[in-house]
Amino acid sequence: MPFAAAPLLLALALLLAAGAAAVANAPARPAELWFDPTQLPSFTGTVERYLTNPAGETDALLFREGPQVVFPPTMAAAVQREAPLGGTLIVWGIRARQAPVITALAFARSQEATPRLMERLYWQPSGREPQERMVPLEASGKVRQPYYAPQGAVAGAILEDGTVILLPRNASDEFGELLRPGARLAATGLGTATETGRALLAERIGPEPDALRPSAPANTPR
Repeated sequence: MPFAAAPLLLALALLLAAGAAAVANAPARPAELWFDPTQLPSFTGTVERYLTNPAGETDALLFREGPQVVFPPTMAAAVQREAPLGGTLIVWGIRARQAPVITALAFARSQEATPRLMERLYWQPSGREPQERMVPLEASGKVRQPYYAPQGAVAGAILEDGTVILLPRNASDEFGELLRPGARLAATGLGTATETGRALLAERIGPEPDALRPSAPANTPR
């Protein structure tokens, strides 16, 4: 992350912390916030699919129009109440410079509704550390689009059936051809399968299930 962005991120973090405290301690009416979240850039879309990470947390969604929206897993239930599948959602936040991924800072179901603030910034994809809830999974299919980290880096792929395949850190460059839309992709690793979707952290990856290789060299941090 560029050093010059640090003051902006700090300011946003302070805004979110103050806003979340205000919402927690009083009814959420716009006049009670000392800033207007709708001054942020806004993005409107139709929710096509919610995405889970390998730890089983819902922390992203896909707009039918294409962009990916990321948010803290602790806000997933609130976002889903505002916008079930097929519903419209307005997001105020930050779009990555070179990728169609939006870090949500506030959201609402319509322009007339009171925006709800996210309780914190969400800057790193979760699920790269093995957890007890994870089980061995395998997946294969055609790539719908890359899976992006909030800053816009390619962190894996989303298959056409909604399965998320997350790669270990620094592995995306080596497997970039497999993560392009329309590419065939197969992987095995640890992950979870929930009512929302399936996701795994790839330990082996390749174009087909019978042509897999390790997703990262030995001793490479995930």
